[in-house]
Amino acid sequence: MRQFEQRLTPRPLILFSMLLYFQVANAAGAERNVAELFTSQGCSSCPPADAVAGRLRTNPAVIVLSIHVNYWDGPQWRDPFSSQVGTDRQYTYSRTLGEGSVFTPQLILNGTQSFVGSQESAIQRAITAARVALPAQVDLSRQSDGTFLLTLTGSAKSADLWEIDYVQHSATQIRGGENGGRRLDTYNDATQIRRLGVFAVGAVQLPALKPPANGLAVLVQTPGLGPILGAGAYEMK
Repeated sequence: MRQFEQRLTPRPLILFSMLLYFQVANAAGAERNVAELFTSQGCSSCPPADAVAGRLRTNPAVIVLSIHVNYWDGPQWRDPFSSQVGTDRQYTYSRTLGEGSVFTPQLILNGTQSFVGSQESAIQRAITAARVALPAQVDLSRQSDGTFLLTLTGSAKSADLWEIDYVQHSATQIRGGENGGRRLDTYNDATQIRRLGVFAVGAVQLPALKPPANGLAVLVQTPGLGPILGAGAYEMK
């Protein structure tokens, strides 16, 4: 498998080993994991991992988020979902988890575990093993005007709130680069990643999704992109 890899300058590291399990918005009582796939349409090793993401998203125990990095972008092809924010998120995870490098395809599970994104069996085993109750609960409900009501309960000291908007399924004809000539299907492609503030019990109004986004996830996460302490998602039908 050919992977893009960049070395990072060593920094002080905080290592986490928690396995996490949490509740999600639009499936009452359901408990889910968060699987963040760092991918790119310019990476020839990524399509198998994109397919894994597509299968994972059918599992009610998982929230899948495909975050497209921009370091594969070039004159032959620029991934329309790529962003510097997504790339920065992957680099932060690498430092937090003590890996010293970034690569594609990489899947981060619950903010604590790193996998090659195409290693489906290992990812599935880790999802099955994640059975730790989380302190924060997230509920998302869509209002009649298209906005969302975010309700937060439980407790999570000094945790950050992240909103990630996404497109549930995209089919893209690639015209250049390593995947030139291929039609790529990708899933839950992030279109916006933003920090909402810090966790606090109560209700928050979120704006309506901007097309083409038709899915929304909110993560409660330890600062510095540590363990995820709770999460919820809403998908348009």
